[in-house]
Amino acid sequence: MSASHGTVIHHDPPAVVGRRERLGVRLIIVADASFVFAMVFTYFYLRNLNLNQGWLPKDGHTFSISSGWVTTIPLVIAALTHRAFQSNRSISLLPFATVVVLLIGGYLQWKQLASMPFIVEDSGAFEGAYASSWFIIGGANFLHYILGSFVALGIALRNQREKIDPVLKDWRLATASTWFNWIAISGVICAITISII
Repeated sequence: MSASHGTVIHHDPPAVVGRRERLGVRLIIVADASFVFAMVFTYFYLRNLNLNQGWLPKDGHTFSISSGWVTTIPLVIAALTHRAFQSNRSISLLPFATVVVLLIGGYLQWKQLASMPFIVEDSGAFEGAYASSWFIIGGANFLHYILGSFVALGIALRNQREKIDPVLKDWRLATASTWFNWIAISGVICAITISII
C-alpha cells in the first residue's frame, strides 16, 4: 500500500519512514562520536607521551585558549536557533538564520585552518604533535559545519514548501535537532580538549 504525501510517495507509513531516518541519524552520530572521542584520546595520549618534546617543540607556536571557543559558539547558536524554530514555527526565517550562522562558523573555522601559526615555512610540516592534533580536530569541526549547513539548508528550503504533512515535518525537525545538538556537543568537547595545551 502506498501513502501519498504531497509529491513524495512512500510505500511505508510515515512513522516507519521516520523511525528509519532517526535510526540512520543516530548511527551516524555514534560513528561520528567514536571518531571525536578517538581524536580526544589521541590528543591527550600524545600530549602525555611527549617524547623528545615532540608535543610542542621549544619555541613552538600555539593558538590561544579562546580559539576553539570562537569556532564552537556558532555550532551552539545554530542548535539553539533550530530548537527555537522547532518550538515556534511561525518565524519562517529561523531556518535561514541557522544556515547563515553555520556558514559564518564554517568561514571562521576555515580561516583558522588557513592561518595556523605552527607550520614550518621551509618544509611545510607541522611543528609537532600539538599542531597535527589541532589540525585534525579543526578539520573535523569544519566537516561538522559543512554537514550542518547542508541539513539546515534542506530544512530551510523544505519549510518554504506549502504542502508538507505536519507529521513528516515534526519528525524531520526532531531528527535534525538530534544532529544539531550532537555537533554542538562535539564542538564543546573539541574546544575543551584544545584549550588544554
